[in-house]
Amino acid sequence: MTRILPTTHIFTLLFAFIFVSSASISQCPFPFIGFGAGTAPSPGNSVVIETCNFVGEHEVVNGVVAGDQYTVTYSGGAGVYLVIYDATQTPVFWGPSPLAFTAQSSGTFYAASFLDPFCSNFDPTFSCNSSLWSNVTPLPPPVNDLPCNAITLTPAATCSYATYTNDNATAAPGVPVPDCAGYLGGDVWFTTTVPASGIILIDTQIGVILDGGMAVYTGTCGSLTLVECDDDDSPNGAMPQIQVNSQPPGTQIWIRMWEVGNNNNETFGICVTEIASCGTPLTNDYCESPAQLTQGPGNFSSTTSAIYTADSPGNLTASFCGSIENNSWYQFTALSTTETFNFTSVTNCVNDPNNGAGVQAAVYQVFPDASGCCSALNLVSNCYSPGDFTLGTVTATPLTIGGQYILMVDGFSGDACDFTIANWVATGVLPVELSHFHGVSLTEYNALRWETSSELDNDYFNILRSFDGEDFESIGEVDGVGFSQEVNHYQFNDGDVRSGKVY
Repeated sequence: MTRILPTTHIFTLLFAFIFVSSASISQCPFPFIGFGAGTAPSPGNSVVIETCNFVGEHEVVNGVVAGDQYTVTYSGGAGVYLVIYDATQTPVFWGPSPLAFTAQSSGTFYAASFLDPFCSNFDPTFSCNSSLWSNVTPLPPPVNDLPCNAITLTPAATCSYATYTNDNATAAPGVPVPDCAGYLGGDVWFTTTVPASGIILIDTQIGVILDGGMAVYTGTCGSLTLVECDDDDSPNGAMPQIQVNSQPPGTQIWIRMWEVGNNNNETFGICVTEIASCGTPLTNDYCESPAQLTQGPGNFSSTTSAIYTADSPGNLTASFCGSIENNSWYQFTALSTTETFNFTSVTNCVNDPNNGAGVQAAVYQVFPDASGCCSALNLVSNCYSPGDFTLGTVTATPLTIGGQYILMVDGFSGDACDFTIANWVATGVLPVELSHFHGVSLTEYNALRWETSSELDNDYFNILRSFDGEDFESIGEVDGVGFSQEVNHYQFNDGDVRSGKVY
């Protein structure tokens, strides 16, 4: 006789079946034979545990850490259903391979494979297989992963790179996204304070990272404003460099550093250098670092091209007869109460003489401040500024014999001209505006990197080296670009690596 059950009874039976299934999983019998053992991997790593599976065998996994996240993938054999037991031999996780779980306790765990989800059917055949244990626990980010945990960098007189990493770094939330250098996250943070000079240079160096990006912010760590972003301005390969000169002394600067594309993260170098408030001492571009003139037969030549920048210290603008665009400075010692500077040649000017061209010049007595910066200038000559190519003379008088004075030469309306002055010989007039120079000691060589902002008829750089700071030898030459008003990068590797200092 066929009996038809009411619908409500069918539902009851189905519910009971599902309940019993999950209960049977939780009571999976513990395999009684151990075969195959290994140690659980650390975060970010994997380990293969070889196991010869037969009826009732299991593998032993030591060193499981509570809170770590694991994925176990069984390979080979008939078993595709995994059961993980804790140190008390209690089943705690089960499911098809690969099985992902978070350990709730530490110690030794056990794993076995079955043919079905009821843990009732072992692999009946003897076969040697393996399981891959992967620790997928997210690795901790660097300590300076967020702006409020930024590492403090102190501006120094010279660049000394410190090595950091952005490995496992995240993207700082709530901060304006940089608009350069392929930013996709993975940033770390630094902070520094603008020194009294008001100018700092932030430079980076390759490490594992070969292509970096950097952005500078102001504000507080919880409310930042993007100031500047840079990609490849460093002379150290495709690395960033930023000069901060628009912020008042005492301003806190926030520096965001990342790897372009966020796919080759790890180590890099960074340094913060204070740029002297009086300008660069490397050329006669500033009042504080003039070329030296000596009276005698002959002459000297220089230029008013863009190799020189506008330097208007103290009251220069008010005391000069023209505007300042690309001036340079030449110091001399007065041998008499009157000294003259005869411009015998003004050539190769760029400007049209009908619109104002040529050079302009004057002599000053300069009074420095406590920092050595030119703070007050006393005009002691006529102001030579014909506005065309007309030759002329600058006469300085009355002078104190033995006193120090400075001749300042500028291009009229920024004109770029070559000029010659008779009866004076100059030293320290450089054809190259060297903006940066860095030396880094690496394992296989000493890496020299430098950058020029402009070059005037520059043939080559001669690289000299000394191990005692006194006796130098030439170890190579690097060709210059000749004439340039753009930034140019150079490098030279010294393969003779020795211990101690190298000059």
